[in-house]
Amino acid sequence: MSEELNIPYKKENIIRCLCPTCPVQENSVCVREKIMKTQEKLHGDEDLKPEDYPGMYCANGKAECEDIDTGKDCVCPDCGVYKEFELENAKPDFLYCKDGKAKK
Repeated sequence: MSEELNIPYKKENIIRCLCPTCPVQENSVCVREKIMKTQEKLHGDEDLKPEDYPGMYCANGKAECEDIDTGKDCVCPDCGVYKEFELENAKPDFLYCKDGKAKK
């Protein structure tokens, strides 16, 4: 059985996360709404919950938004979080928004 990777769900990683810029999400109304709310929370001291943020799928699991297009190309390999945690060796190795958390 695969072991889930421990990728901290914290503000620093959320800021580095590229999920909100991914082509998979570019036409999602749900993602746009969540990003606007997230921006406000990132500037304050309020904690972000995975269901509030359209990203960090490598850490928090599948997408909350159902109007994403997983047929488009993913940007995971360009992400600082992906590189730091060597997610090219994880399963799934991309498209976490569709396939869940990264695991060893």
